[in-house]
This record gives sequence, structure tokens and C-alpha cells, in this order.
Amino acid sequence: MLSKNMFNKTGFVRRFQKHYGLRLARQILTDNGSYYYNPGIEPLTIATLGDVIAETAHKYPGRVAIRSVHEDLTITYEELLNKADSLGCALRAQGFQKGDRLGLWTHNCIGWVVGCLGAARAGLISVLVNPVYEKAELRFCINKTKLKGLMIGDTLKNRDYYGLLRTLVPELQTSKEGLLNSKEFPSLTSVINSGKQTFSGVSTLDSLVNNHKNNADITKYGKEVTPKDGSLILLTSGTTGDPKAGLDSHTGVVNNVYFSGIRNSFHEGHPIVCVQAPLFHALGAIVTLLSCLRHGATVVLPAPTYNVAANVDAICAEKCSITTGTPTMYLDMLEHVQHAGELPIKLRVALAAGAPCSPQLIRRINKQLGVQSVRALYGLSETTACVFQSLPRDSVEVVAETVGYTADHCEVKVVDGKGNNVPYGTAGELMVRGYLNMIGYWDDPAKTKQTIREDGWLHTGDKFTLSEDGYGKIVGRLKDIIIRGGENIAPKEIEDLLNTHPDVVDSQVIGVTDERLGEELCAVVRVRQGATFTPQDLTNHCKGKLARYKIPRILKIMEEFPKTVSGKIQKFKIKELIDSGKL
Repeated sequence: MLSKNMFNKTGFVRRFQKHYGLRLARQILTDNGSYYYNPGIEPLTIATLGDVIAETAHKYPGRVAIRSVHEDLTITYEELLNKADSLGCALRAQGFQKGDRLGLWTHNCIGWVVGCLGAARAGLISVLVNPVYEKAELRFCINKTKLKGLMIGDTLKNRDYYGLLRTLVPELQTSKEGLLNSKEFPSLTSVINSGKQTFSGVSTLDSLVNNHKNNADITKYGKEVTPKDGSLILLTSGTTGDPKAGLDSHTGVVNNVYFSGIRNSFHEGHPIVCVQAPLFHALGAIVTLLSCLRHGATVVLPAPTYNVAANVDAICAEKCSITTGTPTMYLDMLEHVQHAGELPIKLRVALAAGAPCSPQLIRRINKQLGVQSVRALYGLSETTACVFQSLPRDSVEVVAETVGYTADHCEVKVVDGKGNNVPYGTAGELMVRGYLNMIGYWDDPAKTKQTIREDGWLHTGDKFTLSEDGYGKIVGRLKDIIIRGGENIAPKEIEDLLNTHPDVVDSQVIGVTDERLGEELCAVVRVRQGATFTPQDLTNHCKGKLARYKIPRILKIMEEFPKTVSGKIQKFKIKELIDSGKL
């Protein structure tokens, strides 16, 4: 029996969570330093993602699950489950086995959702692939996770999935559907288009679904899966450049979307939720999409890719009551609304996540958009999604100054460089332990051991302070990762490419403060004597080799980089020079 949603029963339960629940958490486990455990007031759900989505579909069969504005398509929960089950059976018929990986390399669309749920129902693992990946990035992803299948999308103005893929896999053009035999990618046997276009060697989602409407076998496939098995792989940039593939369990996903959804009020009434973030991102896929589907909300997809005008239009036209997004997206929305004049925006909840959000922005969202409740969230791909999140009744001041209260069934602590707990309110590295921690990095036990220790504590690499009542606050990042508009970017990957330019001696990529994006990429370069290197040279060198968001917009030239006595380049000193205007 799946756990019931106690939060719908009485106001007493909500008051219990808000007041007695916080006090209980402190009494159960105490520590001399920054440590907190939130035991929650509901037990964990022991089920698979396929199980709980089916439960929602059976509860709300005729309710709209997804409204894709740009596709002009609407699909109910019953229709969504049937399509997912049909796709799952079709993939099994093509030779997929339990645990095989299906890559989702397409923009926001209903097909993406069907692909993700179809994989879950059939016991497969979805790999969430950034749709703007170029050839080198896609090559790494296919080989790293040994994809058996890859879902692509219809061609967009700036994205030709099939065109790029066929240059990477030339055998695709002459292969039969579902029978791809690639020399470079031996694991990849099937490519599926989520849209309407037909391509050589590629199955269409509609044909697979239509040919497997008798999907009774899905029950058999589902029984092979356990809650401890892998469910999703999220690709996250690492300090070494290549993405790390974090494998999250069904238990992690099912419970994180449940408890996160409660704090976002997805369970109250029938909310209509606008998705601004891309679905490959944990904010789009887990915090928003799957959390909505777990609670029976309606999800609105305004556009295939990020488009502030389309997002605002959808919020108004579809009468959305909740939206989620990164700080950058809210800044864009505020500017758009300011120029558009009075609009019928009636948002009950707005969640800001994916990157640090300034207190000023939280207050602006509350005041200028007239949102009843603004909320914050902090999490990592390695922790499924949510570690800290605002409670529904937190004041604007609490939301502005913290990233929220510790997630249910989660332990957190803040430690110094020796691993000792620091006093409450003192900065140190945030550590996390609980059901939400990933199983590990796919096919990379060494990196997994560096991140999750034998005692189960996960090193976030983020600098935090923790209050005695379980609220967290970001101070900075210990990891050498730049977050630009919610996207995690590894500098080394860009530096390695810049260093291949014949006029570049060495390079350092720094994140500099940017009001809209949070951080902007700045390439600091040493060039060979007598040579010139312009911003256009930089762009030309990176174009087609890196995703566009990874190409630095700012260029600085230095003769020598500051270094330690041991010869290590001191990035923080370069950043100080830029921030102070001395460079």
C-alpha cells in the first residue's frame, strides 16, 4: 500500500509540521555543532516511479496532465499512462532489457514526458541529455552511459538533432528502425523521434505507441523493478570538464518529488503549473514535472526552449497558479511584465531554484508580480533534487535570507576542512545524508567514493551556514563550478579548448557577477608574444565545439597569472582583479 497524503486531511497536520515537527526534529538527534535531522511526519513511500505515476493516473484519469502550448496538444493522465505503457512495451520488443538506458535528447514537449515515463514503466533508466549538446558532448554521453536508445526531437530553428546525430553516426541513414549497428557506438541500437518528422533509420514515437496499444505486458516488466534500482541519470558538470552521470534511485525520485511537491503546494486543489526550465534539468524534470505528476497537477509547457514572452503568455492564457524557474528567468519575467503593462497574472506560488537567488529578487517577485507566496529551494543532481526548501508559511524575509528548511527524512551538517562540525551560523562545507542521495556516478566508482563516503555522507562542495532550527544559507561554492543562469559549467572543459588555439598560451575561465544570469563567463587569456586574440576569435574557436551557453562572453588578456609558490594558479586572485576593475 502506498503512503497516503496526510497533508490533505486537516489544518492540524499542517500546524503540526510547521511547529511541533520542527521542535521534534531537534529533539530526536542533537549535536554540538551544525547538524540537523528532519525525520518528517510521514513515512517514505516504498514504490517505483512507474507505480506512483500509475496511481495518479488511476485517481485522476480525465484530468489534464500536460498542456503543451507550442504543440497545441493536451493529454490527460489516462492518455499519458497508456502512451507511456505502449512505448515501454515497444522498447522491450526492440530488445531493451531491465536497466538499459534511454537518452532523452530533445526540447520540452509531450514526447519527452512520454519517453521518461515509458522508460520508468518498462524498467529502463532515462538519461536526461542537454538538447544543446554538440558532437563531442553527445559522443561522451552516449559512450559514458552506454545508451541503447536515444530520443530526439523535430528540427527547430537553431537545433537540428538528426543532422548532428547523422554526422556522428553515419550508419543511421542506412539502418532499419530499431536495428542500428554503429561502429563507434556499439550500445546504441535505436533512435526515436518524439515529434512528427520522419528520418531515415529513426522510429517515430507515434508509430511505436500505435503498434503496441495492447500493452498488458507492462505489468510484467514493472514487476522486475525494485525501489532500490536506478531510475534517472542526470548529467552534471564536474571540475574535470566531462559531465558526471549521477544515478538516482526510484526511492530517491519518488519521495523527493512527493515531499518537494507538498512544500510547493502541488497537492492543494488542482494547480496548473508553468514549467520555465528545460526538462533535462533537475528543476524542470524532478522538482516540477514529476512532482506535479505525482500529485495530480496540470503541467503547462509554453515553448520548446526558454522564451520569456511565451512563458508569461502561458501563465496568463492557461491561468497558471504556480510557476518554477531559475533566478535569471524571474529577472527576465519582471522586465517583460514591466514593459508589457498590467497583465492577468494570478500566481499563488513562485519557486526560485537552480542557482543562488538574491534577497532583493525574492522581494521583487513577491511585490512586482503579486505572488502570494515566493519560495526557494536548494539541491543537487547528486541528491536527486531537493535538500532545503521553503515551507509554505515562511515569510518573505525568511525566503529571501535562506534557501529553506531541511527536506523530510534528510540529515545535513556543516563541517570544516578537517570534517568537524562547525558551530551553528559558521560557514563550512555542507554535507547531506539520506534516501535522497544518488546511488553513485555511473561507471565511475572512484568519483563516487570522493563524493559519498563510507558513512553515507555526501560532500556537496558548497559553502553553507546552518541555523539551529534547520534552515540553510548559501555562502559560496567550494567547487570550481560556475553557475550561469542555472546551468552548471565546468571551467576546465572551456580552458582545455581555448588552449588549443594557436595564439593562446594559457587560459583561465572565471565566473564574474552578472545581475541577470547570476554569473557570466569570463575567459582570461595569455597569448603568445606579438599575437592578438579578440572576442570574435574566441567565439569562432568555440563555436560548434561547445554548447552556446558555455562560450565566454567576456575576454580579458593577462601577461602572467598569479600563482602560489608551488606554481598553482590562484583563480580567486584573478577574480578579485576583475571584480575590482583592475583587470
